[in-house]
Amino acid sequence: MTMMRQSAISHRILLLLAAIVILAALAADLPAATADDPGGQPAGQPAIGDIDDDRQFRYLSLGRTDPFRPFISFTQIERPIPTENPASPLESYAINQFKLVGILLGPQNYAMIEDPEQISYTVREGDRLGNLSGTILSIQDNGLVVSEPYLDIYDRQQVRNVTLKLHSDDDSGGN
Repeated sequence: MTMMRQSAISHRILLLLAAIVILAALAADLPAATADDPGGQPAGQPAIGDIDDDRQFRYLSLGRTDPFRPFISFTQIERPIPTENPASPLESYAINQFKLVGILLGPQNYAMIEDPEQISYTVREGDRLGNLSGTILSIQDNGLVVSEPYLDIYDRQQVRNVTLKLHSDDDSGGN
């Protein structure tokens, strides 16, 4: 064997012996299991499962976030922008609670709607409608379109168009 090869082997043997000495020292620090204490716990410390009932863990969550809550709430991807101070009863109900009962087309289009209390109102394009800050975009021959703003998951304002269809008496189920 060459001199370099003998030197490399002796270095490996020394490293192996050093590792054995370190492991032996660590093993000497561990308590041995006895017949009285099968768990190998140091004297004076309770074994697992034998913890005093007087010692209780308390987590004070005041000012801290819940660690089990996701960072993004996927249950509420779209957040509506409610009408702050309703100026009329037309801004007090959700759009789907109104019933479109008539349309008048002309130079200025008008529509007649009923609220849930069956009170009729005449509206035109640009009027506010619904409790989510909706505005009537257009009145067509078969319905009206209302634009409602909302905040998306990134807190950017988006617009959703909701259509109220004109229902004839035949659509009411025979009543």
